[in-house]
Amino acid sequence: MINYSLQQKYIYFSISNQMQEWNINLTHVVSVSPPPLIEVHSGENVTLQCINVLKTPGKVSWFKQVNSSEPLCITSMWSSMPNVHHYNGFQVKHMKMFTTNGTIFLKITEVDVADSGLYFCGMSDSYFIFTNATVLKVQGNIFNKLSALTPKIQYYLTAVTKIMTRTLQSTMKKVCSSQV
Repeated sequence: MINYSLQQKYIYFSISNQMQEWNINLTHVVSVSPPPLIEVHSGENVTLQCINVLKTPGKVSWFKQVNSSEPLCITSMWSSMPNVHHYNGFQVKHMKMFTTNGTIFLKITEVDVADSGLYFCGMSDSYFIFTNATVLKVQGNIFNKLSALTPKIQYYLTAVTKIMTRTLQSTMKKVCSSQV
């Protein structure tokens, strides 16, 4: 039997069988509330942040998860060093990780719909801690917004085309009838 419980800000994982019971401390829980939602439009920039809760220097990373897929590591660095490494095809020109005064940032430039997903920060010294999950929802670009205007634009273009066609037909009749 497997049991999960939240006690004193720690998640405990218990495995019980007939012979023994083990309690394994998995991770410190920083937040148990639903992650906040950030909505942006394609082409905008967004900066995500999390607080470094490590007491000693350790590894800090940003992850992305889409739906129920396996989380992918985007970037990582040692909290005491400025060198950032990118993973899983994420590019430095699109996603930049940096730290300032104990806060770890992930700046995503010119977001695209494909950037939508759950982002979270992870850090480790003697154990791994996941913190500050954020759901990023990217709306389509400005042309998607203009598509809502398309029926009106089409109506006016159709009306203008009809008027121009009538005017052209009338002019052609006059020109053609005067030449006969």
